[in-house]
Amino acid sequence: MIVIALKKRPVFLALFLFLSLSVHASESCVATGELEKTRIKRVVDGDTIHLSDGRKVRLVGVDTPELDHKNGHHQPYAVAATAFLRSRLDRFVYIQPAKNERDRYGRFLYYLFDKDRISLASQLLSEGLGYRIAVPPNLAYQACFEAAENAARDAHKGVWRQSLQWQPQAGFAISRVNITSITQNRGGWWLETDQDLVINLPPYVTDYWPAQKVFYLEGKTLEVRGWQHQRKSRYSKFKSWVLTVRHPNDLREVESFSVLD
Repeated sequence: MIVIALKKRPVFLALFLFLSLSVHASESCVATGELEKTRIKRVVDGDTIHLSDGRKVRLVGVDTPELDHKNGHHQPYAVAATAFLRSRLDRFVYIQPAKNERDRYGRFLYYLFDKDRISLASQLLSEGLGYRIAVPPNLAYQACFEAAENAARDAHKGVWRQSLQWQPQAGFAISRVNITSITQNRGGWWLETDQDLVINLPPYVTDYWPAQKVFYLEGKTLEVRGWQHQRKSRYSKFKSWVLTVRHPNDLREVESFSVLD
């Protein structure tokens, strides 16, 4: 019996190490494809940087809490997210362009990797210093971004210590809401909630949501994330706030999402 136990021990140890490495790898996004080597010159905040050649870059796949550069009223963990990227100043990094290479502000949309070719967005997510976001067609690395975020969420790190109660404020938002009714028109799908909020699935991404799948959501509790804005014109029959969701990864039924608290 003693001989058998000694023979099996290395097998169990190897299995343990394999599983540990597999979990670690699933939480980090390793670069695939061609990369460009460069340096970070300046960090604006946790998801925006300037490269040494002057290019202003918005990291793809993550949204970090906002810095208030004017008044200093920073969102929780905004300073920590910024400090994380600043720790990479004057080091070389790798960049990889997204399918849509620029945003509406003219910033370059890049995936950013450290010297070991590990995604800095996934590192921010795994530390709870930001939220994963899916904006088609820039959907590379979504699976490992999700794994990184789930690891932080399960550990209640950073932003995952905060409530997901809906807040009436402009910008990126994540919250849980109950869907009360659903309609469709030229503006896409409109999911009314029990808050002063309606969720919009724009017409250019409705291929992701067949009608049967959307109508199924009526009466459900969802976790939604995306950019939120207040309507310019107000009619009493309309909700004041609109949150736009562009991909199914960013709109999920709470009961079916096992990592939710």
